[in-house]
Amino acid sequence: MNHKARIIQITDCHLLLNPQDSYRDYYPEQRLDAVIAKVADQLPEIGQFDHLLLTGDIAQQPELSVYQRILGKTQHLAKEVHWIAGNHDDVSVMSQFVSQQDKLVTIGKWAIVLLDSTAYPNGVGSGSLAHEELERIKSIDELEAEHIMLVLHHPPVDVGSRWQDEIKLANAESFWEAVSQSQKVKAITYGHLHQEHHLIEQGIELFCCPATAPQFKKQQADFMLEDDPLLMAPGYRIFELSDDGSIASKVERVR
Repeated sequence: MNHKARIIQITDCHLLLNPQDSYRDYYPEQRLDAVIAKVADQLPEIGQFDHLLLTGDIAQQPELSVYQRILGKTQHLAKEVHWIAGNHDDVSVMSQFVSQQDKLVTIGKWAIVLLDSTAYPNGVGSGSLAHEELERIKSIDELEAEHIMLVLHHPPVDVGSRWQDEIKLANAESFWEAVSQSQKVKAITYGHLHQEHHLIEQGIELFCCPATAPQFKKQQADFMLEDDPLLMAPGYRIFELSDDGSIASKVERVR
């Protein structure tokens, strides 16, 4: 039997201390709530997801109550909820939630490895993987799983937007050197870009999940909010990871 793990990814919520406040002239709380409502409407038919991945920039104002709020809002969507920090998050605050600290998820023949890419921030959005995280990747094939998905906040590749490529994963070269030592990594997913991508790098599928907060326009030299009516909508990504190593993924948006 080819078991399939069902994963949902939500990212870049940029929640504020006051749920009524705006961010870039949008209301992030309302946009997140719209995503949650759409997912919840589907649950009676498809059942809970196996895992929810919150992949960074959960908070724009990283206070304890903000993280408590998103966990309260999302815990019914999946059997387990996991998160990683983005450059706007506060790792020290997030670390107070002991139940969210698992950095390895195993399901079927897959392992999902959550990485912290917020080391050595440059103050304008970039981040790096610390030495310890790179060492984890180098030894990742020791895991009993047959297939591996890596999860981080910062994209490890250029995407053709000058301003975003300047704040990608700062030590991407070291990341790919570590990944190249693995035969098991099949997928990498991330956020940070506030837009959707599906790329192939070194034979590995790369997925970028759109934000629930305002989206950013692709292929720009300088920052620009998305102005396409379809792509402006808050979104999330769904994965089905099959035991045979195949990956099905799609982005859903709230219209």
